[in-house]
Amino acid sequence: MAIPTYNQTLDTMVSTALETYSRDPINALTDSGEKFLKAAASQGRVFVVNDAETVRHPILYGHGEDSSLYTPDTLSGTPAVNNLSATAKEILTQSLFFMQAATRNINFPQSQPPGNLIDYVSSVVKANMMKIFNEEEVLFVVGAAASGSTFAARAPMSTDTDYSAGYPMSLASLFMSSSSPSSLDAGGDTTAESFAHVKGDDVPKWQPTHITGAATDHSTLFADLQKAIFTASYSEVERPTHVYMALGSYEKFLGLLRAYAALPDPVSTNLGKEGTMEFGGVTVDWSRYLAADAIFDVADPEATTATYPILGINWNSLRLNTVRAGSPGSDNLGFIRQLGDMQPHPTLTNLFKRIEWKRQWSVDNGRRSFFSINGYTSIA
Repeated sequence: MAIPTYNQTLDTMVSTALETYSRDPINALTDSGEKFLKAAASQGRVFVVNDAETVRHPILYGHGEDSSLYTPDTLSGTPAVNNLSATAKEILTQSLFFMQAATRNINFPQSQPPGNLIDYVSSVVKANMMKIFNEEEVLFVVGAAASGSTFAARAPMSTDTDYSAGYPMSLASLFMSSSSPSSLDAGGDTTAESFAHVKGDDVPKWQPTHITGAATDHSTLFADLQKAIFTASYSEVERPTHVYMALGSYEKFLGLLRAYAALPDPVSTNLGKEGTMEFGGVTVDWSRYLAADAIFDVADPEATTATYPILGINWNSLRLNTVRAGSPGSDNLGFIRQLGDMQPHPTLTNLFKRIEWKRQWSVDNGRRSFFSINGYTSIA
């Protein structure tokens, strides 16, 4: 029996660590994710799917013939609708979300530090996984690979106007692409453009809900938020479940709550200590990566005024799809695909393991239960 080489031993440990984190992404997300990834995990909206070019979701947007209301034995009434035609009406379409991939090397020096090598390898792999999850959070919220970058709309399908190859769907695209009366360019209304291969002009219910704030300084946040929640709520499933905003907006929200709620001092002192608050049946939260930006300026077709985002999300509809890297019984059961064994760098003494993963956000219960409150350009 051949004795395993050093490379083979290290490769086995790295593979084992990758499988541990990759097979159970929900726990890994809970340990190291940010706000949106954690919410997706806690709401059961992280799915492992089979490898395919796109994720498809049906959209039921019609109902066929109208009904006639009439008195028995007399085919008349109000409205007098002729529903005896033979014309077929299309009632179903599909939204398409193009899967995107990413890859990186996990590098190791030729000689590891003294001590427990298993713990060291596990820590290196975990650090890489934590960075991957953090990058995925920023890609979704900002639309760029690094925080602090300019916000960008990244549409989910290659036929969409705002599509960018290699980038998964971003928040700006989810709320603004093919959304009346929003526009991401000077061309005017974008409902003639598609989001996930579906145009807002063709399926009006595919558009998210936009509410204009009664004031520009967040002073009417309570009333505006209540109106937006009610307007975007259609059923127990099709309704907003969470609201996300920038830190400054969230601090204003807590300040208004303390001022108007007349709470006892102990309660008022600890208000917001846990990081989230319940309001109108939804969870209000903030993200360190959200900030005022012109891309959230819905009212101006040129999108030139930096506007604070107040975004309502339906976690019964939004989901994160990760591609199964292998099949049961194979070496790659989780969502991280290992591309070959541990290899030496061509010109260095370091070793590396190449990995790849595929993922895409998607919406499987419509967009009208997602809302944005527009017009907040300052914080009083």
